[in-house]
Amino acid sequence: QLYKSLKGRRYLIVMDDVWNAEAWNDVRRCFPNDNNGSRVMVTSRILKVARFISPLNAPHVMRFLTVDESWKLLQEKLCGLDSRLCCDDEMG
Repeated sequence: QLYKSLKGRRYLIVMDDVWNAEAWNDVRRCFPNDNNGSRVMVTSRILKVARFISPLNAPHVMRFLTVDESWKLLQEKLCGLDSRLCCDDEMG
């Protein structure tokens, strides 16, 4: 049903945190390739999975955030750029 609704249309699908090749194999047939610019973007923490999904393209490897970077990002998302609005410095 997904294949039928996407057929002939331009789409962008984002699949986040794919853990194994079988998961990709289960869904990849749902995305028609009509050569119209449609894309499927997949993220995975597992390099082997990323290489399996797209063997011709080198995966973009990103590092994990540090604890301080994670805390700052959370504050920005919850409170905006001025983290004093809702987060106390003593909490960090």
